[in-house]
Amino acid sequence: AGRSPSQRGGANLRVASALDAMMAVRRLPARALASRLPGPGGVGGFGGFGIAGRAAGTSGGINGVAPGEAGAGPRLPIVGVPSADNVLETLRTLEAEGADLRAQIRVSNSLHRKRNDLLLTSLQHAQTERVELQERLTQLTKDFHVMAETIQAESLSFRKRVQRKGIEGQGGQSRMAYRPEHNYALKQPTHVCELSHQSLAEMAMLGNHCSRRERLLREVMCVDGISWGQAHDVINKFDKFNERFYWIETMPYRIGITAAFLGGLASIALVFWSPVAVWYGLDVAGEELPDGVKDIDELTVNQVGTWTWSWMEPMIGTASFVLLCCQFIRGQAVKMNMRSYSEQLLHWRGGRGRQGL
Repeated sequence: AGRSPSQRGGANLRVASALDAMMAVRRLPARALASRLPGPGGVGGFGGFGIAGRAAGTSGGINGVAPGEAGAGPRLPIVGVPSADNVLETLRTLEAEGADLRAQIRVSNSLHRKRNDLLLTSLQHAQTERVELQERLTQLTKDFHVMAETIQAESLSFRKRVQRKGIEGQGGQSRMAYRPEHNYALKQPTHVCELSHQSLAEMAMLGNHCSRRERLLREVMCVDGISWGQAHDVINKFDKFNERFYWIETMPYRIGITAAFLGGLASIALVFWSPVAVWYGLDVAGEELPDGVKDIDELTVNQVGTWTWSWMEPMIGTASFVLLCCQFIRGQAVKMNMRSYSEQLLHWRGGRGRQGL
């Protein structure tokens, strides 16, 4: 308070110079800073008057600078001069707000960069998906054309009609039969493995052994996750396991085949072959030669058959009737869904196979 106006003007000049230097470094506008200073006037170039003239409150200014000449704004009346503490506080406030603005700008720039990166990534993914969809569409178009050609080749309604030469009309006699082409013949299946699942299922239901084996191979492929060739090794192990008692299980069939074969030969020999017929007739059946016949060689083959038929007919007829009854019993059992010996054998082998595996 005891300072003279000239001393106060010099202090204000120094403060104003410091303010100009700080504003130049921080690149803050002078008018924005002046608006933060207290009072209607400012310091230096703020508030519309010179750096020191109006801060000193004199009409002549300082260092020959007239009031209002150093400032950029209009000349305003000087009411009071802000203190250095107020100026520093205002600077700190401006600096904090500038820091906040810069932080907000950095955050905004970061968000903009992230959004741009996200949009760029989305565009790249969309472009990649577009290329993939285009490739899939192209492949589907090719597959559709191949499927359409296959359906047309297999369907009778799409085959070309061939008119017979010299025949008029549209009747059946005027059309030639379809002749397969070379390319179509090359696609003919040559093994059961080339058939579809539906064809194999239909043939297996009809009792085809190869179709059933192929279905078993494909089932092994699904369960073990192996190839078609490797599945054969697994099936071979199944065969070795199931055939351990093969001869015992098939013995009734073997006995029946052998007995039928020997029985057929024996019946022919006993009826028509004179050496066997005379031995069986005289020694076993207790019959005598026909009247007037001293030796069997005097009889022909048919005459021997006529002589032996009197005792061979009951045996052959009875055996035939027994077989007929057995066949009738089996037929009725099948109609009642009862298992025959062969089916029971397969069922038993299947259960034994499951226990062994």
